Amino acid sequence: MPLRKPAWPNRLANRLTVGIGLQLLLVSGSIAALTFNLGRREGLQISERFRQEQSVVELSSNLASKLSHPIWINALNLHWLRADNTRQQNPDALAERFWTQMKVFPVDYINFGDTSGAFVGMERSENGELLLNEDTPRSGRGRLSVYAMGNNGQRGALLETIPGMEEFHTESWYTDTVRAGRASWSAIYAWEDQPEVFSISYNAPVYNNQRQLQGVVGVDMVLSQLSTWLAGVWKGQEGIALIVEPNGDLVASSNPQDTLQQEGGTVQRANITELRSALAQALSRTYFRKEGTGMAEGVTIQNIQGKPYLLASTPWGKEQGLNWELITALAANPGTRASEQASLIALLATTAAIGLAGLLTSWQIRNLLKPLRQLEQASSTLSASLADGASIGSLHFRSGMGAEAGEELHSLDHALSDLVERYNQATLELKRGQERERLRDAETLALLKDKLRSSLEAAAVAHEINQPLSVLLLTSQLLLEQQRGEPHNAVPAHWSAQLQTIGSEAERVVLTIEKMRALLRNVQTEHQRLNLLEVARSAVLYSQSSGATRGLPVDSSDLETNRSEAWVLGDGVQIQLALVNLLRNAAEALQEHRTAAPWIGVRLLRQSGQWWLEVEDNGPGLPAEARQAEPLHTSKASGSGLGLFVARTTMDNHHGQLDLATGNRGGALLRMRFEALPNTGD
Repeated sequence: MPLRKPAWPNRLANRLTVGIGLQLLLVSGSIAALTFNLGRREGLQISERFRQEQSVVELSSNLASKLSHPIWINALNLHWLRADNTRQQNPDALAERFWTQMKVFPVDYINFGDTSGAFVGMERSENGELLLNEDTPRSGRGRLSVYAMGNNGQRGALLETIPGMEEFHTESWYTDTVRAGRASWSAIYAWEDQPEVFSISYNAPVYNNQRQLQGVVGVDMVLSQLSTWLAGVWKGQEGIALIVEPNGDLVASSNPQDTLQQEGGTVQRANITELRSALAQALSRTYFRKEGTGMAEGVTIQNIQGKPYLLASTPWGKEQGLNWELITALAANPGTRASEQASLIALLATTAAIGLAGLLTSWQIRNLLKPLRQLEQASSTLSASLADGASIGSLHFRSGMGAEAGEELHSLDHALSDLVERYNQATLELKRGQERERLRDAETLALLKDKLRSSLEAAAVAHEINQPLSVLLLTSQLLLEQQRGEPHNAVPAHWSAQLQTIGSEAERVVLTIEKMRALLRNVQTEHQRLNLLEVARSAVLYSQSSGATRGLPVDSSDLETNRSEAWVLGDGVQIQLALVNLLRNAAEALQEHRTAAPWIGVRLLRQSGQWWLEVEDNGPGLPAEARQAEPLHTSKASGSGLGLFVARTTMDNHHGQLDLATGNRGGALLRMRFEALPNTGD
């Protein structure tokens, strides 16, 4: 009796199509949204890093210009003193020259001290006034006399006298220079007459013609004034800029009040770990090494008090003999924060979509396996009945599956039931024939027994079926065999196409499982140093012997004549499987389009520190949608897209890349790019 065709939702193929389509829509849509947001965030971060680097470069350039003035002044004064040795003993000439230079250059102090301890210096006070500091025999040794300076550079009125000065120079500007014996920067030090003032100076020793030391000439940069300058350069930037020594002590800060601090009634230099602002604390945690090995370097983005900032640390001054670090915190563009939030939302949405797709898949699998298990149990019961010697004509096949099983499985259930009934009829007829012709025709009786034995053996095989897929394959093959047998035993002709579909689809599952094993191999990666040339040769040989490219010309002459050692870090089995899949895809494309003179080429090239393993054919080429790296995409009517997916996942596992392009012959060109390792002899 013909079956009534179930409604559209009861068709298993339709339900699977809708379910899988919904899963792909959920996963691909969410992944696309996540990819877009991650790309946008990466672009904004690159832009912000460029802006940070530009700010640091500009700050570094300005600082280099600022510190170049002491070097120029010192070179000029050193040349001036060597030109006339009497100028060293002329305080008025020294004062006038220093006054003139202070008017032109933005420095804080210019001085000269001789070996007797005498000293002449020109100071720029905090209010910009120029003052002459003199400790010479003329003014009285051992005390520092401070004079005002007139508009013409002449010494003015005595403003104050500071007694108790050291008889000989003990400050770093003098002692460091004498020890070095050349022009150099001194360590940061406190002034003897003003302990609350810290400065760094560039100095040069002065020698006579007999290479005898005459004194030291120098130019000072006061730290408080350097911080004021830094605040002006950093003006308009939301954030903070610091110049720090390796031990964390501040040289300058865009917040000038942070440079020095009061401790026990004395002024001390501040350390980055002691600053209280949230930005300074973040910079300290990120870049300062408490073990005293210096500052860390690099650029990073951090949220500080709910706002994104770009943090950067750059070494500075090694060319000038300074070991400083430029550390900055610059507020990021508001769009960066919004991008971070959008990326997080997209990530959560993607996770939820994948989870929902997984639940939908689990539900589909349960709904599919339930009727398959019922078929398996009914088949096992039937096999047991046969094994127990059930009476002829009394066999029954009842799975009891419900309407949710789907039209296809219902059809299979009815087909199996009908097959068992036909078997009952056939065995009854066979029994009657045996009884009628047992003595008359021994040969016919033997033939009938053989047929009965074959049928019983087939039933015994059914007893061994333990998996639903095996049940489907065995049943479809048995029905098709009867279709080609005696007419009175044949199943209806309109079932033949369905049975062939079941068999072919099951075989596709087997092929898919093999490709899935390749994917599972990609999960279990074991990288080691290997010669890519040998792997490629083995893959080509395997594809030709296994049937992937059998009967098609594969041009591997480049591999055969190539004597290079293509060393890479990878998994040889993975790479071989990926190459075999690409060769199989090329062969299938050529066969499907019936190319007149089919050709497949395999090459290995060295390009820019990489090894390129290429597969090219002269087929129809890749469609545009195949180059969009969509998972499991295929242009073949019976394809699964797993071959190209295996190759892509293999390259992902090897931190390489799979390029899809059009070759010189108009066909597809697929290139696997690996990072090259140095040869053992390199």
